[in-house]
Amino acid sequence: MTKEKHITRYGQEQGQGYTFKGWRLCLTRNGERFVRYFSDLKSGGAEKALADAVAMRDVMLAELAADGADSHEIFNRYRRLGNEC
Repeated sequence: MTKEKHITRYGQEQGQGYTFKGWRLCLTRNGERFVRYFSDLKSGGAEKALADAVAMRDVMLAELAADGADSHEIFNRYRRLGNEC
């Protein structure tokens, strides 16, 4: 798997095993942070979870790059969505 900007591998351990394995998307604009986790289990595997994270990142970065983009409004809109883009 390739290294993706703004996306890191994430695993939360508890006891003998992992309670969460997946990818973490993190974007910061104007002092505000957006974080979304993409679970391997819910997405159907690590590669699919990564693809979902990359797709959301690409759409969000395109919206944030537009003239007059309001990062607060964009982040709030994506917080209400599921992992679908």
